[in-house]
Amino acid sequence: MAEARAARLPLRATALLCLLIALLVTGGATWAVHVAVSDQEHRLLKERTGEVGLVLTEAVDALPSSLQQQGAVLQATGNSSSAYSKAAAAASAVPSAQPVTYAWLRSNSDGTFTVIAEAGDELTSGELISDARTTALTKALTAKTIVPTQVIGAQRILGFAMGPPVAPAGTVLYRQSMLGPVVSPPRAAGTAPFSELDVALYASTRPASDQILVATTKHLPLSGAAQRQLLAVGRDNWLLTVSPRGALVGSLTANAQWMTLAIGALGSLLVALFVEASGRRRDATLELYRAEHQVAETLQRNLLPTLPSLPGLTLAARYLAGGTGQQVGGDWFDVFPVAGGRVGVVVGDVIGHDVTAASAMAQIRALLRGYAVDGDPPASVITRLDRVVDLLQLTQLVTVFYGLLDLPAADGSRALQYSNAGHVPPILREPSGTVSSLSGAESVVIGAPIDVAHAQDSVQLSAGSVLTLFTDGLVEVPGGSLTDGLRNLEDSVAALGEADVEQMCDALVAGAERRRLRDDVALLIIRLSTPAGAAVETPELTGGDLKGR
Repeated sequence: MAEARAARLPLRATALLCLLIALLVTGGATWAVHVAVSDQEHRLLKERTGEVGLVLTEAVDALPSSLQQQGAVLQATGNSSSAYSKAAAAASAVPSAQPVTYAWLRSNSDGTFTVIAEAGDELTSGELISDARTTALTKALTAKTIVPTQVIGAQRILGFAMGPPVAPAGTVLYRQSMLGPVVSPPRAAGTAPFSELDVALYASTRPASDQILVATTKHLPLSGAAQRQLLAVGRDNWLLTVSPRGALVGSLTANAQWMTLAIGALGSLLVALFVEASGRRRDATLELYRAEHQVAETLQRNLLPTLPSLPGLTLAARYLAGGTGQQVGGDWFDVFPVAGGRVGVVVGDVIGHDVTAASAMAQIRALLRGYAVDGDPPASVITRLDRVVDLLQLTQLVTVFYGLLDLPAADGSRALQYSNAGHVPPILREPSGTVSSLSGAESVVIGAPIDVAHAQDSVQLSAGSVLTLFTDGLVEVPGGSLTDGLRNLEDSVAALGEADVEQMCDALVAGAERRRLRDDVALLIIRLSTPAGAAVETPELTGGDLKGR
C-alpha cells in the first residue's frame, strides 16, 4: 500500500504542474485572441466606413452634372430663360426618391435672391429667397464649385448651388429637394450591402439632429465603436458616422476568446491529447480551405470569357485572385462582336468576394452582352442594365465601363463611344507616347440609391493606340491613395507601350503581385493594329528612359 501510494504522488504532482502550465498558456492565449479580435474589428469598421464614404462620394460627385448641363444651355442660348426652363424641366422629370426643383436665381444688392426661371413645384418665377438658403447661394457666387445648403425647415429642405462660370455672372443655378419631415430608416434585407452597419450622414461637420440627411437607425447620435469621416461636398464638408450593429468579424470570431478559454481549461486535463487533436483539426481545416480556394478560383476563371480573334485588334487579358481569405469575386472583362462589325469592350466589378458575387457577375455579364449585341449606344445599354439589376435585385452595387468600337477607318483609326458607371477610368496610350486616363461619361455605380441618367462620350483612337482597362485591385495599395496608384499605372503603361500586349499584361500583373492584394484584379489590354504601309509616329525610348519610369 505504502509503495503504491508513493508511486502515485509523483504522478499527481506532475499532473498539477502540467495543469498549472496549461492554465497559464490558456490565459495568455485567451488574452492574445481578445486583442487580435478587437484589432480586427476596429480595422474592419474603418475599412467599411471608407467603403460607405466612397459610395456616397461618388453619388455626390454626380450632382453637379445636371446644373452644369443647364449652365451650358444658358451659354449656348445667350441666357435664354425659356431654354433654361425646358432644360430644367427635363432634369426635374427624372424619377427620384424626393421631388426635385431647379431654379435660375439672380443675386440682389440686399443679399436676397430672385427666381428668374424654375422647373418643379417648390419655387415660382419672381419669388424672393431671403431665408437661410442665401448663405449657400452667396457662397456659390464666388466658389466656382457646388455649394450645399444646410438642412432647412420642418420639411428638411436641402439645396445645391453653382455660380459662375457655370451660371452667368451675378446669378446662381440651384437644385432643391425636400427630404421630408421624418427620418425613417430604410428597410433593407440582411444580405444588402452595409446591412451590418448603422450609418448616419449629416449636412454639417458635427452630429447635429437638425442636419441629419439619412440614417439607418432611429437611435442617434451613433455611440459606441463609431467611426467618423468627413466627406467633401464642394466648398463644405458633411459628416459620416458609422457603427457596427453586431460583430463585423462574425459571431464565431467575436466569441473566440471565450472558446479558447473553455477549450484550454478542458484541454488542461489531457494536454497531449488536446494538442494532437487540435493540430489535426488545424491541418484538416487548412487542407479544406486550400481545396475550396482552388475550386472557387477555378470557378471564377471559368466564368471569364475567352478572348476572340478580331481583325484589326490585338488583345490580351489577365485575372489575378486577391489576398488571403478571398475566394471568388465579381471582377470581369469581356470583348465581343456587335452588330455592324463593331466591337464591344467591357470591364466591371460586382461588389463582394463570394460565390454570390461571382454568380451575379455571370448574370450581369450575360445581360450586358444581350443588350449590347444590336449595337445600341453605351449609355442606353448601361441604363437598361441598371434598370434590370435594380428590378431583379441581382446585386446591390456594380461598377461597369462599356465601350463600343466602330469599324476602322482607312488609316486604321476607330471611334470609341463609352459610358462609365462608377468604374476606374481606362488608360489610353497614343502612338505618340502620350498617356492619359479616359475621363468623361462618368455616372454613379449601378445599384446606387440615386437616380441619375448615365452619360456617354466618345474619342477617336489612332492606329497603334493601346487601351488598358482594369479593375481597382490593380491600383489599390494598402495605405496609399487611389490617385497615386492611377498615376503609377500611367507611368508603367507609358514605359511599356512599345511592348506587345501579352508582355504588357505580364509586367503590370507582376507589379501587382509584388504587394499584398486587397482585391481581385481583372486586366484587359487592346492595341489597334496599324494598317500595312501606314507610318506611325513613335517616341524614341532608351534604356535609361525605361529605367527612369
